[in-house]
Amino acid sequence: MTNIERKVVEILKILAEQEKPTGARFIANKLRERGIYLTEQAVRYHLRILDERGLTENFGLKGRVITEKGLREIEKGNIADRIGYGLSRIHECIFYSNFDVETGEGKVIANLAIFPKNSLKKVTGIFDRCGKKGLAFSSRVAPARDIPLIEEGKVGIYYLSSFTLDAILYRNGIVSTLRFAGSVEMSNFMLTRFTQVIGFEESSITALDLFIQRMFSEVSEKSIFEGEGEVFGIYREIPFVGRERLVEIMKLLEEHDIKPAHAIGGLDEPVCGVPPRGVNKIGFVCVGPSTPIGILRASGVPTKVHISQEILDFSEFCDVKDLEV
Repeated sequence: MTNIERKVVEILKILAEQEKPTGARFIANKLRERGIYLTEQAVRYHLRILDERGLTENFGLKGRVITEKGLREIEKGNIADRIGYGLSRIHECIFYSNFDVETGEGKVIANLAIFPKNSLKKVTGIFDRCGKKGLAFSSRVAPARDIPLIEEGKVGIYYLSSFTLDAILYRNGIVSTLRFAGSVEMSNFMLTRFTQVIGFEESSITALDLFIQRMFSEVSEKSIFEGEGEVFGIYREIPFVGRERLVEIMKLLEEHDIKPAHAIGGLDEPVCGVPPRGVNKIGFVCVGPSTPIGILRASGVPTKVHISQEILDFSEFCDVKDLEV
């Protein structure tokens, strides 16, 4: 992919992340955060080309929005350019999230799920059951309104990304290393061992999404809610000196309705069958937010996901049973 093409793709990605028409100045600032330096004038030049190609729509002084054709262009873009993009996007979100576990205030990282409006009751029910039983990162959600990504007849909800946890650790002086995600066996709601994994560094967001879809294609919804079977989990490593604080953080999160099933290893000891790679490290496995998505897809609800889509204030989230869209 040429440098010019990369700039255009990044402009489209920025527009896809916004809820309303966006101007050249905002886009130029966002590009700068991603290491791409374009003047407002240069951004406007590229936007005019995107308008002509039908990838964006011009709303005058309000700015541009991405079109369906533009979204498809992102999805079919050069896979070599997308490899590692997911991890870089995660790191960017971790930097901007500032949730305080002591007060329950601050900004969190949110994923976006889009599904048919007539499936809303099924969706909220699955999110509620998963969150309450520790099979998802949380049961707290926020409504997604007036977003170009949401087509007619569909609705969207934001749900907490477990990468919020990495941001919390970062704010508490603990560096977490995201090694991989995968399918984790559980017994009586206790995480036991990984059976399939996919690494973050060599994967695209699309690859992670497809992995989740395949993982749940043969999963029994009944057995999962009885604490047996497989769930989506993420393996991290942190320095052993941060273990005590990690335990405290997981306890504090419960007060804010964030209580995912998790397993914390000992010094240089395996957790869920995986030993830490570094010296004086511990492994930490935590249920990710995607188990509800996998269950919904397996039960026939077409659900589209945008991972690490937005940074939102935690006050915007409510218990999924209280959701109004």
